[in-house]
Amino acid sequence: MAVVLFDIDGTLIDSTDQMTEAIHLAMDDMPHLTKPSKASVQSSYGLAGNAFWRKAIPDASEEDIREIRQKRHHHLEQTMQDQDVLFAGIRKMLEQLTTEGHIVSTASNCGVHYLNLVLDSQDIRSYFTSPKCLESVNGTQKADILAAHREEFGDVPYLMVGDRYSDVEAARLQRMPVAICRFGFGTEEEWSTADYQLDTPLDVLKHV
Repeated sequence: MAVVLFDIDGTLIDSTDQMTEAIHLAMDDMPHLTKPSKASVQSSYGLAGNAFWRKAIPDASEEDIREIRQKRHHHLEQTMQDQDVLFAGIRKMLEQLTTEGHIVSTASNCGVHYLNLVLDSQDIRSYFTSPKCLESVNGTQKADILAAHREEFGDVPYLMVGDRYSDVEAARLQRMPVAICRFGFGTEEEWSTADYQLDTPLDVLKHV
């Protein structure tokens, strides 16, 4: 039995279209700001807290960011409604992992609202045991989420699965093996830093 920890964006799902639309809607009454492109939003995934917003919307003030974040919650619930944003093969992979007795959880730099929205809108909550995010563990970096899982589940085999160097870095800090998704948002350079490279979600099964 292993504990398999999944990043969310670029690993389980691609919600870039829905996230970009929600941010644009949240900024409709903020003409002094330039709305971010889809590419800008996607490249900001993996950053924690306000770092995401400072990269996606660099001309936004702290007050602007607070307002956008608050409005985006509502708009994202709308844009995600009835949308299947799972990568192909994710559901089958989750089913096989849980059937084989592995513990599946999340390790994302997102907030609790977004984590719950993804799990419920994609109907995948039942696969996850004690899903966690940076906000839920009151952490400052992704490694804190991995540490919280180790504290809960103890000295068992772990595997971190992500798509960016931030996932690899967190796994290294917690001395966990890490697999990186080549179908996610990362680069060849980032892929080369992981222990394993995954061409499809089902490749995870080879490493647990």
